Amino acid sequence: MIQRVGIFYNDQAGHSQSARLARQFAAKAAKQGIQSAYITAPSVDEAITAVAKAAHRYDALVAIGGDGTLNLVATAFLRAKKTVPLGIIPGGTVNNLAHQLNIPPLPLIAIDRLVTAMTQDHTISIGIGQCGDHAFVSSLVFGALADISNQVRQQEKRKFGPIVYLAKGVQLLVTNRSYRIEMIHDGGSETSRIWTGLVTTTNGVGRVQYIPDDESDLLHVSLLHHFRWNETLTYLRYFLSGHFDQMKGVTYFTTEKLRLVPVNAKHTIRLRLDGDKGPALPMTIRWRPRYLPVLLPKEGK
Repeated sequence: MIQRVGIFYNDQAGHSQSARLARQFAAKAAKQGIQSAYITAPSVDEAITAVAKAAHRYDALVAIGGDGTLNLVATAFLRAKKTVPLGIIPGGTVNNLAHQLNIPPLPLIAIDRLVTAMTQDHTISIGIGQCGDHAFVSSLVFGALADISNQVRQQEKRKFGPIVYLAKGVQLLVTNRSYRIEMIHDGGSETSRIWTGLVTTTNGVGRVQYIPDDESDLLHVSLLHHFRWNETLTYLRYFLSGHFDQMKGVTYFTTEKLRLVPVNAKHTIRLRLDGDKGPALPMTIRWRPRYLPVLLPKEGK
């Protein structure tokens, strides 16, 4: 039975409404006899430590934010070697996992459904990805697209907005940068030149189900080997239509474990986890099935 809940939020996520949403959730939960405590921290490392401790103190945790916030919570669970039921209130810029779980994008509706799930004490267990002691709940990216995002400084985003990504992207596309990477999975090894790699925990990202007929309970890996300017419209059409796996020059497979090693050790290939900068290769990526208990109301409720 859920009686005490920790509410974690990052007030910098989304449009900085997380503190208000935390108070609104706490008020509704209190009417059901559920006590709440707020969890915040000034840095990522301190937040991970705080959430890891909270996993041992509370019956459940509520995370307010987007995929980056959920990534932090899942990483804290991994390091604490303990999970508790997790409630999700979308409040970030990107809410891919919430969309995949059919959690309403309107926070107030999501709060009502979450309180219902808590009174029912009902969860479903979902899988996450793990690389080292980091988690990812939705997506892992490496290669050119990760380089584009990782090179954008926070102050540049604030000053120039989304246009800065386009500028960095054009710069990388002109050089057509790709990396030779050794991939070890399913008992075999292969080396390939990769422009961008995408690893996801489901067969879709956000609102795009790019592998419609694949329901494997495994990591989904898509590798784009070459980028060609004259194929740009084709890339967009395949991606938006949900047939990313049919693109020319794309390799797709599912696996429970993937080892990525740069052929040239001088190249720093840094991952991007759920939209935030992550560790660099070499790295072993693992599938953790049914790892995360997520609070969702019973069907029809």
